[in-house]
Amino acid sequence: MDDERFHSEYEQVSDKLYTFLLRTVGDRDQAADLLQDAAYRAYRSRRQFRGDSTFKTWIYRIAVNTMKNQWARAQRERKWLDEARDMDAVTSPSPEQLVTGREDAMELSHAMMVLEEGYRIPFMLKHVDGLSYKEISQVLGIAENAARVRVYRARHTLRSILREDVS
Repeated sequence: MDDERFHSEYEQVSDKLYTFLLRTVGDRDQAADLLQDAAYRAYRSRRQFRGDSTFKTWIYRIAVNTMKNQWARAQRERKWLDEARDMDAVTSPSPEQLVTGREDAMELSHAMMVLEEGYRIPFMLKHVDGLSYKEISQVLGIAENAARVRVYRARHTLRSILREDVS
């Protein structure tokens, strides 16, 4: 893929990709960093783009992998820090405390953050970015049926989380 085509294709998907990342990680700066990282990695790999999938699913997959790598790094760092600290001094609010008194949109946003990554990402790709199950399977490198199952389980889990918060 030449530079001109890359830039043209990237311009068409960059805003939606940023929105996906923002809604997935919940932080503007982190989403912008991830977008920049993914764009850089995609640009460096543009000559290897074979066209087996659309540019959109290719760059989404790069972004998802970039995000997973960042989460894994952060998790390793947290584990090291947690081992170095006294765990009794560390307290975090429960999911119920996070959503108490918030509007429905805020409750859903927080519930999304409670969802495990394996469900949150496919759910966001389907319901926020409007990708088909086939596109989701290509982005995540999973079977199309697995994408359907993960989106279904995400919906089911979100319903449970939101019902708990209402009770």
